[in-house]
Amino acid sequence: MQKNNSLIPTCSVSFLTTAFELFSKHNIIKLPSNADYEFENVLNVLLHAATSISDSLESASNDLKRKYPETKIPSADTIFNYINCNKIEDILSTFRAINLETFKMMELEGKVHDIAIDFHHIPFCGDKNTPLIRGMKPKNGTSWGYEYLTLDIIGADKLTLDVIPISALKKDFKILVELLFKRLEEMNVKVGTVYLDKEFCNDDTISVLTKRKINYVIACKSNKKIKKELEKFKKENGHKPTVFEYKFNENGTKFNLVAVPHEKKNYILFATNKDVKSIEEFEKSIPEEYRKRWNIETGYRVKNEFKTRTCTKSPVARTLFFLIQCTLYNMLNMLKSVLEITANEMKSIITEDIGKSVKWGIKSLGGMPIRLLLCQLKKYIRERDRLLRIQLIKM
Repeated sequence: MQKNNSLIPTCSVSFLTTAFELFSKHNIIKLPSNADYEFENVLNVLLHAATSISDSLESASNDLKRKYPETKIPSADTIFNYINCNKIEDILSTFRAINLETFKMMELEGKVHDIAIDFHHIPFCGDKNTPLIRGMKPKNGTSWGYEYLTLDIIGADKLTLDVIPISALKKDFKILVELLFKRLEEMNVKVGTVYLDKEFCNDDTISVLTKRKINYVIACKSNKKIKKELEKFKKENGHKPTVFEYKFNENGTKFNLVAVPHEKKNYILFATNKDVKSIEEFEKSIPEEYRKRWNIETGYRVKNEFKTRTCTKSPVARTLFFLIQCTLYNMLNMLKSVLEITANEMKSIITEDIGKSVKWGIKSLGGMPIRLLLCQLKKYIRERDRLLRIQLIKM
């Protein structure tokens, strides 16, 4: 389980026990009172599906049964029955409790964080009348899928703090954005700048952010009014960057519209409430700042490393699987804050330990509480760096 020197302190620690602590402390799902299996048995299969090549509940259960025929392993059908005894709201509440604890364990309270808000789409090829299914841009041969609103810390520290399944036919941006910022307040997260894509460039979103005095940078769509303004400017000044005050309607909230010249698109547009010191500075700083939002796209690719394949129509199971992805992604970033590790390395370690857990029980792996693990790793890194500095001085 050793990758390099940074992993030395974890050689006797199981990352499976770390995952178990996160998922079991608040019980990501509740089992029925007459369940034939323990939470540990169910979680072994769920995590095996999320971290191994057996990336569905059916494959994960069958794989463990084949490898450990003497052990009692729940079937996929049994686990789905257990999952469907839960409510989406309860699973989301547990996910948020796990995230709050992770946020605190990473000692991120009191620091200022840039955040990104985005809609994440998961294609669905079944019946479009299935609960939670919405229309979406064509992808992978379908125009239907599940949609989740996600809230992420971006930058040096990365965490998915909240997820909201979108069920309404029409999105109410004012309610959704306000809800996310209330959650941030509850978690005591200090916001630097929020980054959003074009879908959020509307008066409802901007009015909430302005009212809350939150700095924002939003990719902006053009319209007839904006095109007319830019054509007039271009005719008088040439194809140069510009910034002008704009609002979407007569009673709308004013903001700065930054127009950056582009060879193919004529102009790339951004909406922001940041102060304009000079147009030249704005032209460089705003697009550069917005690139931070790409962290969330990278985050989705990493989350897909923990994806569980499924054909189920159950919105509860679908939501649970996505939240497991997000929790494992957060666990990876928590570990990355103190050591060098990749998603594949973490998956490999967890998969190996699942076999031991199935055979001898999770307690057989020992296990160090997460807070203590992080503390020990930080102490080790500080000491390692101190010794390295001494060696460099002596050279």
